[in-house]
Amino acid sequence: MFAERWEVVEPLASGSTSEVYRGVDRQTGEATAIKVMRPEYAARGEALQRFQREARVAQMLTHPHIVAVRDFGADGPQAWIAMELLEGETLEARLERGRPPVADVLDVIDQVARAVDHAHAGGVVHRDMKPDNVFLLAGAAVRVKVLDFGFAKLLNTLESDGLKTASNALLGTPLYMAPEQIRSSATVDPRADLWSLGVVAYELVTGALPFDARATADLLVEILTKPVEPPTRRDARLPAAVDRWALRALARDATQRYPTATELARALRASMDPSLARLAGATTAPHAVARALTPAQRARRALRVAAAVAVCAAVLAIAIRLLRS
Repeated sequence: MFAERWEVVEPLASGSTSEVYRGVDRQTGEATAIKVMRPEYAARGEALQRFQREARVAQMLTHPHIVAVRDFGADGPQAWIAMELLEGETLEARLERGRPPVADVLDVIDQVARAVDHAHAGGVVHRDMKPDNVFLLAGAAVRVKVLDFGFAKLLNTLESDGLKTASNALLGTPLYMAPEQIRSSATVDPRADLWSLGVVAYELVTGALPFDARATADLLVEILTKPVEPPTRRDARLPAAVDRWALRALARDATQRYPTATELARALRASMDPSLARLAGATTAPHAVARALTPAQRARRALRVAAAVAVCAAVLAIAIRLLRS
């Protein structure tokens, strides 16, 4: 079935659980990205179901700012997803070179917000909104695609495909995780994505993360208890209105956050003075970034390994015990 339609041309990227190849649709001749799950993970029922869920959810959500899935399937030990071929880089990779210009930041958040609201309108909570799941298409204009719905929650239908999510399972990436998601990933609603988008926006605007403890347990405690550092303390050139935006975008009480991602993005744009575009406009030379990483970059690198550990319930139990002590 796979070989009848899809031709693999060359490798594009390698991840912990899958490989991505440039391919061709034999039926149309169209270039395609083909994501193939590593056999050792495809053999695990839970991992395979999450892989297939990513494809099903993305197919449900037809939107200009969500990666389009064309087909998916499993042939014996081989599980695969065929999707539109994207040329460019992730927002994570772009952040490694420093903050983008403010005008680009606002455009990125606007487009991601539209994708997030579309997903929510379709009954889907992403649950892993982070820079590595935002893809910047190559070209002069800012164009964004949201990736990876493998952790997505289908509202009111979580168990319909046999995929069980324990109430104490920690799903997502801790740096961008909402307080209620730390307490119970299985029961979150769309407001958790709004928190995560707020963290991404905060990082883009300030060049730092609001919570950046190096140890995962310490990070979870910070998210649950530590006051959000006002953006102007990270960069004094920012307008005071951004501080007010951050207080609402990262309110621990989910009912106090912006009601939609689009409203969050609109409020961020209104809080920024367009004249500040020059603040992040200068591109730092790559060698300079390597010598002097920002706190956000250091935290992101240090927590890449810790993030994988954080998906276990044991880490959650440690954080809660620390919180109560």
